[in-house]
Amino acid sequence: MIDPFAPEALEDPYELYRTLRAEAPVHRLDGTELWMVSRYEDLVEAASKPEIFSSHISAVIYAGQGPTPAVLQADPDAIGAVDVLATADPPDHTSQRKLMNRTFVPARVTDREGDVRAFVDKRLDEALAAGRVEWMSAIAVPLPVTIMGTILGMSEDLDDLTRWADAGVDLLSGVATPERMLECWQEMTGFLAYLRARQDSPKPGSVTADIAAAVGRGELTDREGVSLLLQLVIAGSESTASLIGSATRMLVDRPAVQMELRKEPAKIPVFLEEALRLESPFRGHFRIVTEDTTLGGVEIPKGSRVMLMWGSANRDDVAFPSPGELDLERARPKAHVGFGSGIHFCLGAPLARMEARVTLERLLARTSSFGLTPGARVKHVPSLFVRRLETLHLQLESA
Repeated sequence: MIDPFAPEALEDPYELYRTLRAEAPVHRLDGTELWMVSRYEDLVEAASKPEIFSSHISAVIYAGQGPTPAVLQADPDAIGAVDVLATADPPDHTSQRKLMNRTFVPARVTDREGDVRAFVDKRLDEALAAGRVEWMSAIAVPLPVTIMGTILGMSEDLDDLTRWADAGVDLLSGVATPERMLECWQEMTGFLAYLRARQDSPKPGSVTADIAAAVGRGELTDREGVSLLLQLVIAGSESTASLIGSATRMLVDRPAVQMELRKEPAKIPVFLEEALRLESPFRGHFRIVTEDTTLGGVEIPKGSRVMLMWGSANRDDVAFPSPGELDLERARPKAHVGFGSGIHFCLGAPLARMEARVTLERLLARTSSFGLTPGARVKHVPSLFVRRLETLHLQLESA
């Protein structure tokens, strides 16, 4: 039985992905109108056709309390948000992406390297003095929120930003309790109110100021501007936290790779591409089908929801030789879809790559070895949406 909500599949989905690719690569989940797309070729095709596979948020899949999952209606307008960027279609997406590409210029990313290094070194000072660290709460989760908060001019509200980002991810997890979903929805209402106030009085030189200026010029509506800020905080923080956690866990499991990267830190960027492929930060994103269509030889009716399963496509042996293996010599290491595909390729990918690279550079340079704390349990956040470690308890040996 194909059950993506089974506890074992939420913790380790890769056997389920193998079954889907082999037996039902375009599979309708029993009792729902959700189709799961698991092969690389089919997924890339769907991502290349936004006119048929729309990114607009229309519903979320939810495990529910009964024998089959439920599809819950999602209405961003109910809290004053609108579909933007990752959840927008052309022509709106095109103009929004053009604006944000001007905002997230390479120099803006490069300028933050010193901040990342200082943050990581400060936390490593504390961890190395103690000889241990809970990696996710000490570095992987707070680092991207801190850097994004700085870029947005909101660095004084990092605890609130972290809480709101977590609520946004939980809302789409598919496994939150009804009580938690209501709480998350209320958190999003408060978050948008906060963002409106910040957009009205942005910090000079910040991305928020750039977005506010675009609203003033009529290039964005007020609600589009606020919704862009919300998306930057939630998606930007989540993908980077996941990458830093997963990459570090992979080095824990591969001491020889630790040593190789210490000797040749120039290989760290390729290692991170493999980490993105093997442990994609987002398990999948949703689309709604705008007309009757065919994908992978399967007919999908208009109005169906489709989940593009990045984590499965990245382990497709048709696209990647020895897909379950970490290969630092892999040809075309960036061919994965860990940051999405097509027009919705992750806007913040350069920032996430930089933050993860600098973090691993400092961790490897300042340790002679690191591994799991004896008896520590490694567990992922239960979610159909994201792939992030809940905790990662490490023992560290100073260099």
